[in-house]
Amino acid sequence: AAAAARRSAEDVALLRRRLAEGRAARDRAACERADDAFHRAIAEVARNPLLIALLRHFSGARCRAVWQREWDRTYRRVGVEEFTHAHVDQHARVVEAIAAGDGPAAHRAMATHLATICAAMGLPPAPEAAEG
Repeated sequence: AAAAARRSAEDVALLRRRLAEGRAARDRAACERADDAFHRAIAEVARNPLLIALLRHFSGARCRAVWQREWDRTYRRVGVEEFTHAHVDQHARVVEAIAAGDGPAAHRAMATHLATICAAMGLPPAPEAAEG
């Protein structure tokens, strides 16, 4: 929602480039890099230093063996087709809401996306996502 309120034309162009990178990903490593870059770009567009720091921390955690094992299991279930279609389509809905300056729609689109990721990883949805 904050990204929708603070976005500039350059920010929207950046987010659209990140979408294109996600669509172009063809293996697990490329999918993960594109996903990480997309989520970090959202934090940067929101201009939220705490969120930026948190996403940087998550980027580092993605390199750890525990995360890699879990992501590998998830990726085997989800696969490149799911990532480059369903997940990137969800990313696109987030970007379009941000581009339109529609904070509530951006929030809902991201909540839906994160609930999808939780389900793919076998995690329970966040209470907010379950209510939505």
